Amino acid sequence: MKKHILLSISILLLGLLTAFRTDNLTADQDRISFYEVPLVCGAAPEIGCGSRLKPLFLDFGKITEIREAWSNRQGTVVAIVWNEPELLKKDRQCIVQPIFTKNMVDARLISKTSKVSELITSFNGANQWYRGMDVDLLSIEEAGIIAESLTSFANEAGLITNEEATSIKRDLEGYFKNELIQVRTFDNLKSESTQEKWKKDGYQIYVNHIGNERAQKVSELYHSLENRDLEVKMNPKSCCNKKARKDCCKKL
Repeated sequence: MKKHILLSISILLLGLLTAFRTDNLTADQDRISFYEVPLVCGAAPEIGCGSRLKPLFLDFGKITEIREAWSNRQGTVVAIVWNEPELLKKDRQCIVQPIFTKNMVDARLISKTSKVSELITSFNGANQWYRGMDVDLLSIEEAGIIAESLTSFANEAGLITNEEATSIKRDLEGYFKNELIQVRTFDNLKSESTQEKWKKDGYQIYVNHIGNERAQKVSELYHSLENRDLEVKMNPKSCCNKKARKDCCKKL
């Protein structure tokens, strides 16, 4: 009974959120500025990077002239909703540009009428845009994708069983959910120390489940595949001369 009640509440909240998005943003188009941004998630290129968007949106939240900040699901467009529609475009640019610069985001104002109209229309689509700290939902989704990629290769290679893969994936996903919603600057996010921390902690999760010896074999395979992918990236045709992966040359 409780599960049914919770499910009904969740559906209701989702409906209210979707309605809020549509009504709130299409009511006054003069209040909205759209910016093209390169904030696609590296680990999941079909969605935006919540870890990059979060500190940016936190800074926007400190500006009194800004009512709301939004990102499309793909992480390619940021929408700024202004408190005052009369605020001149040049004044808007002076407000947002320092924040984009601080967060190392190369943002370009979208001024083409047809593109702006297309973006306005897209606000009517449910779950296409994320407001403020809703971008954590993108990070949570990314965590699941990372966990899948960090276990599927080992499972396919027979280094871990299906049951072990399920347990390891669950723990990796929980770990990265917590890590990716942390507020980090771009430099800190991409720093060697952060990347090394994630690798060590991910390795330890494997050790906790299958022990040091087997975890080491998984690590060796991972680095081998990583080096191969780097080689292919640097020299795409090189994989055609090697027995790497069956689908390697198909991607060329």
